[in-house]
Amino acid sequence: MNKKIFLLFFCSILFSQQPILLDEIAAVVDDEIVLLSDVVLSANALAAQENVDPYKSPNKYKNLLLRSAESMIEQLVIIKMAEIDSVMILEKDVERALERQVQNIISQAGSEEAAEQVLGRKISEFKRSYKDDMEGKLIAEKYTGELTRSIEITRLEVEDFFKTYKDSIPSFPKKYKVRHILIQITPSEESMKETELKALNILEEINEGLSFEEASKKYSEDPGSKDNGGYLGFVPRGTFVKEFEKVAFTLAINTISKPIKTQFGFHIIEVLERSGEKVGVRHILLQTKVVDEDKTKTYKTVADLSKKISTKNNFISIAKEYSNDETTKDNGGLLGWINTDVYQVEELSSVIENIPENTCSTPILTNFGYHLLWVDEIEEGGLPTIEKNWIELEQMALNKKKSDWYNDWIEKIKTKVYIKRNPLNYPQITN
Repeated sequence: MNKKIFLLFFCSILFSQQPILLDEIAAVVDDEIVLLSDVVLSANALAAQENVDPYKSPNKYKNLLLRSAESMIEQLVIIKMAEIDSVMILEKDVERALERQVQNIISQAGSEEAAEQVLGRKISEFKRSYKDDMEGKLIAEKYTGELTRSIEITRLEVEDFFKTYKDSIPSFPKKYKVRHILIQITPSEESMKETELKALNILEEINEGLSFEEASKKYSEDPGSKDNGGYLGFVPRGTFVKEFEKVAFTLAINTISKPIKTQFGFHIIEVLERSGEKVGVRHILLQTKVVDEDKTKTYKTVADLSKKISTKNNFISIAKEYSNDETTKDNGGLLGWINTDVYQVEELSSVIENIPENTCSTPILTNFGYHLLWVDEIEEGGLPTIEKNWIELEQMALNKKKSDWYNDWIEKIKTKVYIKRNPLNYPQITN
């Protein structure tokens, strides 16, 4: 994790009116440093995820800063140990983890604009600044995961754990084991031809002299890239859907493609650079419009499928044959155990609890398309007991045992590494 000691830049701390010069060294771990700017960036991400408002809860925010600093020190210590054992992380895994982190922050903040306000910078800038830290986190997680993999838990240890902590273990939520069949709403041939023709007209404008950047800003319907000239970054293979990726890795450099159809619409693609398994690419996206007639047609298809389902085996067979959810269809549409209080697809969570066990739902519309739901089992919530919640309690006891082992281990390792923590002049958050 390479860091530049002489890093000078201005960064607004959350909602602060005054720019703060972040050029202090928060800590030194052997020959590596932890910058105050990185500590603040990490703390801002935590604040967004944990809904901590620095103005309303300045002490909580200060604790996040201290947690972030110590976490970064531990991370560097673990990375040094991991380097000895040659623990590596693929770049595509870093990119995916970073994207999940960003989407979680946006979800907690309520919008991309709100997330950028909380983070104190653009999402694209956050990704660039946070990438090294994310790589370090993944290396540390992989290494410590390997160290603790052999730790096991006995029945007696689980029982002792429950006796010790049962008064502090919260009630378990009611959960539903759910399957689904997703049928996406497909635009009509007429709508697809109309969108493709529009893409061809844009391509003609580019060939006549309109720059790709201007065409993207003027026409692209990808909000994440249009204002950046359609640039999607220098990313590894596996980032894009297969139709897009095939063109991205075969098109000649600085050549503009014909309109390419994917599940998102039609793309005009230009490859700017390519090296091994990575490609720098930009695009213009035109989304194919779905009209009410398309929704009605898809609804009828899903309703007809529901009439064929009378048993769980029926549901599983039809999910495998017809579902458009590639991640679940081979498992018979299994979504797993769902707590409706926190499940993110509100259209589904609002109806799951009203579906009787072993009964197929009516078609349900979400942004993904129409769904049919099947509830395999219902697990009642309430105060935990050994008999009812053994699996959960066993996992909690195991996690506690691993956590205790890790805390002892990291404290011993820290004594073998040079660590200097500097007094930190954190920005003052005042009401």
